[in-house]
Amino acid sequence: LYPQLHVGLPAPRFADMPPGSGGRERKPVALQAALCVLCVLVGAFYPTVVDWSKTACLKTTSRAAEPAEMPETPETAEMRVQEVRTYPFSPITVVVIDDMVQAAIGMCFIAARTGLQSLWADFALVMKMAPLGAIYAVGELLTFRSVQKGSGPVYVVIANMKLVAAAVMSRAFFGKSASMPWLHWAELVLISAAAVMYTLFEAGAVGASWQWEGAWMALAKSSLVAFSSVFCEHTYKSNPFYITLTLQACWGVAMGLALVGFSFLGAWAPADAARELRDDSGAFAWFAGGPAYPLCGSVEAVACLQQLKNSAGHECHCVTKRGWDFLTGCTVMADLSNAVSSALVFKQLSAVAKYICRAASAVPMYVFYCCTGRSAWDVRTFLVVLYLCGQVGLYTWQKHHMDAAKAAPAEWVQQYRDRQTRDLEKSE
Repeated sequence: LYPQLHVGLPAPRFADMPPGSGGRERKPVALQAALCVLCVLVGAFYPTVVDWSKTACLKTTSRAAEPAEMPETPETAEMRVQEVRTYPFSPITVVVIDDMVQAAIGMCFIAARTGLQSLWADFALVMKMAPLGAIYAVGELLTFRSVQKGSGPVYVVIANMKLVAAAVMSRAFFGKSASMPWLHWAELVLISAAAVMYTLFEAGAVGASWQWEGAWMALAKSSLVAFSSVFCEHTYKSNPFYITLTLQACWGVAMGLALVGFSFLGAWAPADAARELRDDSGAFAWFAGGPAYPLCGSVEAVACLQQLKNSAGHECHCVTKRGWDFLTGCTVMADLSNAVSSALVFKQLSAVAKYICRAASAVPMYVFYCCTGRSAWDVRTFLVVLYLCGQVGLYTWQKHHMDAAKAAPAEWVQQYRDRQTRDLEKSE
């Protein structure tokens, strides 16, 4: 191969060999293991804190059905109350504040390293990051919605579906150039089946209070992530990592504030969406707002219950608290730690190893939820989680080696030619 491609050039040295061929300096195993453990813990920590931030209780009161031979009266009517945990805050406020903090940290880092002007020096990159920042903000809102209607483990398990979505998108838009062996497609089918089985087991364990919206929102978030990886990966890889992340956070803030403005104008979301950003008196409140329901015990909630006693046909909703609390701040810090740890690990751990370790976070997360009573222990469910993590790791590893085998010859040739050209120029 080398004589045909490099006629007249000296034989390649061991140091010139492409990455993965044995010439790359390997990092200590202990360091890689520690970083992998960090990825697992951070991957489980963020959705867990988001789930634990549901410190409010949403109460839904309705009239229980009575037999036809026993006519109801306001005095004999029986009320049925259903309670579910929910956020006491408006998710969009957390997303905007989190992006603001990330953007501020990124700007400080850029100012100290290359000067703040380098952030907008490439105007084309600034514009390219606009849709990516919008996608990132919408994705975070979908994350909160998924955990709100479902749970942290369900979100983490279904998040692995981004592998399936990315493969389908690549094949649909790029045709045969993105084709894979049938074995890889079979592995993706098994990953999908494991995610569906886990979701069905959780739905059966939760019972009547289960809401499928949580699973669908997690799937929508996975599709957004897959879209970014398929169509926008080059933008992230071909530009400085810290600049792209900072621009992404800045545009995420802009997107969040735009959604807030649209909600108050009535141009986006349901009619009561803007109420999440108002306090009990109706005044605008960023930190004191919350679910678009009255507080339990308020005049509005009491009036609704009185009306429900007098006439059937509707329900009364109320929440036990509204506004930010300590765990809300912990949610912002958890998301920030997720972003910072990803940036720190980025230079030390390969993307493949990082993704495999992150997928494994579903195992300790499920065990933790069972130990704290948030989930019921089920051997079948645990085995499905173990199998899913193993299958994701196997697919990711095999796909990485297949892509590396395709790209290595051309990449090595270009690197080798560039090196020989520089050597010849120095000799002249």
